[in-house]
Amino acid sequence: MSEDISELVEHLANGRVLSPFDMEAMQTVAGLIMRLRAARAAIVASGGQIIVDDGKGFPVEHPALLVEKRASAELRGWVKDRPDLFGPPRVDRPEQDPMAEFRRQLEEL
Repeated sequence: MSEDISELVEHLANGRVLSPFDMEAMQTVAGLIMRLRAARAAIVASGGQIIVDDGKGFPVEHPALLVEKRASAELRGWVKDRPDLFGPPRVDRPEQDPMAEFRRQLEEL
């Protein structure tokens, strides 16, 4: 799936109109997602090996694994800190009058 950053931002925005600040945040998150995908692709391209030779004969973590871990952690932070942008879409519900049920019960008496 080849997707550029503007397509990913559009997908993440899900039709919402974003302020300039929110657009920057959305672009940052889109960049992190693309970095995460590239890191995963690099691991897959190396045969899925997460432990590789460092060139001196020593086993080390695949360099893309560190990129994946850091991008994942930063993405979790964005989702946690900005649920208005990166959480599930808000469902519009009609405003409820907290006294409506009480008045209805009074009318039944």
